[in-house]
Amino acid sequence: MHKSIGFVVLGVMVAAPLSSKSPGFDTKPRERSIRDDNSLQLNLAWCPRGSFRMGSPRDETGRQGDEDQVDVTLTRGFWLGQTEVTQGQWKSLMGTEPWLEHGDPHLYRSGSDYPVVYVSHEEALVFCRILTTQEHRAGRLCASWKYTLPTEAQWEYACRAGSQTRYSFGDDALLLAEYAWFDSNAANVDENYAHRVGHKTPNAWGLSDMPGNVYEWCRDTYRRKMPGGCDPLTTQGPDRVYRAGSWSYSAEYCRSANRGWNAPGNRFYYLGFRIASVPCLPRGITESP
Repeated sequence: MHKSIGFVVLGVMVAAPLSSKSPGFDTKPRERSIRDDNSLQLNLAWCPRGSFRMGSPRDETGRQGDEDQVDVTLTRGFWLGQTEVTQGQWKSLMGTEPWLEHGDPHLYRSGSDYPVVYVSHEEALVFCRILTTQEHRAGRLCASWKYTLPTEAQWEYACRAGSQTRYSFGDDALLLAEYAWFDSNAANVDENYAHRVGHKTPNAWGLSDMPGNVYEWCRDTYRRKMPGGCDPLTTQGPDRVYRAGSWSYSAEYCRSANRGWNAPGNRFYYLGFRIASVPCLPRGITESP
């Protein structure tokens, strides 16, 4: 049995003002910071730098074999979408509707506040790059920051929001329906689709739908053994990680440590994404495996 370690904040968080003069920075940190100063009015919540234990202890109910715990330190704070990217936000930026083009109409609902589904990992990264370029040009995003997918470590860290239990709210799966759309309150009652975002109770950092509703692409390639250490990111391998569980999966798949993976070009009814805003790496430094 692994002994859990507590959440540690390594420093004072740097929150962002809603000002075009120096977006991405604030000299007056707030207890909780939310920003929406982007063209999509996409709300992002601040996640302060810190350390946590990633994965699940060996006695956790529903545990899978690729969840061995590792200690992780995230040396830089980041912003994460309060919800998944919606169909309305996708269409506004990209001008396309992949759920209509590729999807089974029996397995999704159309509407501006439903999460985008049937998007590949590659398309999600294109969305992030286009948004970054647009916001840089408009002066709404500091040049030293970018939009991208969260790393797997960033995703689990934000999902846990300081917790080390099965779910951010504790270990009791009977409470999950308050926080998530999963098979018990969706697929099993003939609601066979992802639901409108932001209608469930958020976690302690103001993030909604982290468990359930749709799985979410992460930036990493999949490895059975997760890397630990500072700011881990895996970049070698054919498949990409996704996290969260979905409306068609049971409660055990909505645990904070649950992992999934698939080829980056694939698209599914249960898979979408949320974006992160992160500091760019210094010039000359590249993301390593």
